Amino acid sequence: MTSAGSTSIRAQRRAAVLALGGVVAPLLFAAVVLVCAALRPGYSHVRQFISELGETGGSHSRLMNFAGFVPAGVLFMAFGVSLLQVVPRTTASLAAALLIVVYGLGAAGAGVYSCDPGCPTTHLSTHATLHLVVSFTAFAAGIVGIALWAHCFRTREGWRSLWRFSAVSSALALVLLVLFNVSEPTRTWTGAWQRLFVLTLDLWCMVVGYRAFRVFSAPDPW
Repeated sequence: MTSAGSTSIRAQRRAAVLALGGVVAPLLFAAVVLVCAALRPGYSHVRQFISELGETGGSHSRLMNFAGFVPAGVLFMAFGVSLLQVVPRTTASLAAALLIVVYGLGAAGAGVYSCDPGCPTTHLSTHATLHLVVSFTAFAAGIVGIALWAHCFRTREGWRSLWRFSAVSSALALVLLVLFNVSEPTRTWTGAWQRLFVLTLDLWCMVVGYRAFRVFSAPDPW
C-alpha cells in the first residue's frame, strides 16, 4: 500500500470517528436534560427553557452545563468537521459544514455562558446576554446549515436520498423556532416548542452522522 493510500485510509477512519459525534451528542444532551430536570422539583418540560437547568446559581447548573451543553457542543463540532469530506469541496459544502460547526460551538457556548435565573429576555447580565447571542447564533446556523446540505445532497450520488429529509428538517425547524419565540412572553408551550425544535435539528445530525459513519467506514467509500 502506498503512503498516499495509508494516509487516505487514516483520514477516512478519523472522519468516521468524528461523524459519530452527530449521533452521540443528541443522546448525551437528552440524557443530561432528563437527569437535571428530574433533580429539580416542579420543573416543566412543557413551559420552561432547557437553559433554565443550567441557569446561574442553579442547584445542578454545573452538571447541565459541563456534562450537557459543552460536551454535546464539542461533539457537534466534530461532526461538522467530518462533513467536510462528505461531498466534493465547494463553496456551498464548505459553508454548510462550517455552519454545523458553529451550531456545535453555540451549544458549547450556551453552557459556558449561563442565563440569569428563570432565563428572562430583558435586563440581562453580561453572561445572560452572551448566552442569548450564542444560543440564537447556533439556532440560525443549524437551520441554514441543514438547508445548504439539502442543496449539496441533491447533487451528490449516494447522498441524494437525504436531500428531501434535510429540506423538510430545515423548514420545520424554522417554523418551530418561530412558534418558540412567539410563545416566550406567556411561556405557553415554550418548553415544548423548544424541545421539538432541538429534536428536529438533532435528529438530522443523528441520521446524517450515522450515514457518514457508514460511508467513511466502508473499505472504499468513493
